[in-house]
Amino acid sequence: MSDIVLKCVNLSKSYIQGDTKLDILNNINLEILKGQTVSITGSSGSGKSTLLHLLAGLDVVTHGQVYIDNQELTSLNDNQICRIRNTKLGFIYQFHHLLPEFTALENILMPIKIQGKVNLEKIEFAHHLLSRLGLIGRSQHFPGQLSGGERQRVAIARAVINNPQIVFADEPTGNLDNITSDKVLDIFLNLQQELKTSLVLVTHDIEVAKKTTQHYLLKSGNLTKQY
Repeated sequence: MSDIVLKCVNLSKSYIQGDTKLDILNNINLEILKGQTVSITGSSGSGKSTLLHLLAGLDVVTHGQVYIDNQELTSLNDNQICRIRNTKLGFIYQFHHLLPEFTALENILMPIKIQGKVNLEKIEFAHHLLSRLGLIGRSQHFPGQLSGGERQRVAIARAVINNPQIVFADEPTGNLDNITSDKVLDIFLNLQQELKTSLVLVTHDIEVAKKTTQHYLLKSGNLTKQY
């Protein structure tokens, strides 16, 4: 059985502005294995977030294919892609995007609530995540009562509550100071190893990239493996 959980083949993305065609990504090929951590760096405007969105089925490719768990995304309808995102993928962004009117625990359980599958097992798992992320005793706090680092840790727990095969992270610590960033990232990588989920991380910070097992550079629309 293949350990490949994500693959893109000759992935390209272009935009049309007036009479001008802008080529953002050019024939990118990438494979992500189960449990692997991969970082993608590049200058501002290089297309890092665009690539992440294409891999996660959040944007439509111009040419090429994206496969998640051997399913080719462009062959699926919107409902099928949404189901994959909700059950097999997790997302962490630079800003936590927590719902302010819900507690930390309720925010973590939100993906399960959307599925209508909240049960005792998932609630216990949410408490386990809170403990692993150093948030014991904060489950009933609202986002406004949490620090920036705590809010981002809640967002991490929300991203993995479904035991996703892949977590996509777009500058997940970019809104934190260096000390908090290192702490949050180390906690998350330890949790990632425990859950054996794959990680695709986009960052401008080379020190963050060094914490992953593979590193790619995106430049002029081309993806080059660094190690």
